[in-house]
Amino acid sequence: MPLRRIAFGPDGMVYVTTPGPAVDGPAQDLRSPYGKVLRLHDDGRIPADNPFAANRSARPEIFSLGHRDHHGLAVHPVTGAVLNAEHGPNGGDEVNLIRAGGNYGWPKHTFGRNNDGSRLVESPVGDGIEEPLIVWLPSIAPSGLAVYTGDRFPSWKGNLFVSSARIGQTPRTGGLERVVVSEDLGELRRERLLTQLHQ
Repeated sequence: MPLRRIAFGPDGMVYVTTPGPAVDGPAQDLRSPYGKVLRLHDDGRIPADNPFAANRSARPEIFSLGHRDHHGLAVHPVTGAVLNAEHGPNGGDEVNLIRAGGNYGWPKHTFGRNNDGSRLVESPVGDGIEEPLIVWLPSIAPSGLAVYTGDRFPSWKGNLFVSSARIGQTPRTGGLERVVVSEDLGELRRERLLTQLHQ
């Protein structure tokens, strides 16, 4: 099983992401580990309080479902919130607050589009679907996620940093996205950094 990212939570649990990129793929199937965030003890045991642990028709290690392609995973150092940065198809890249049992929509709901710009799905949101904290249109191709905790730039404390491979379909336009968020992770503003490097 291909893994994307691993993070350790303050609860002592290990969070592991798995991709589910295909439009007709298994991200919504609770019998499949793909397109999920998994939650385990650090010795591989499955926590008894996982949201689907008592469901005999589900994989008990599943913590959340409906994910496409995670390229960032972080645990907030103060609140313990689990966050992921996820690729959408041709736009619709997002940062999500990962909730126990949460369904993040893929492939039924996405802000992404087809390559010709047409809508991929009827609606990016739906009943029972967790909405992203942050969405990028056009795509930034996220490749990492961190919460700033350093002392060198005090005004950045608690900001989210998401690395970017490119803006839209334009090569060599990547950089670093700084997102200022409130205490409850509501987006306040964004700043794009390092684009002058043309990497």
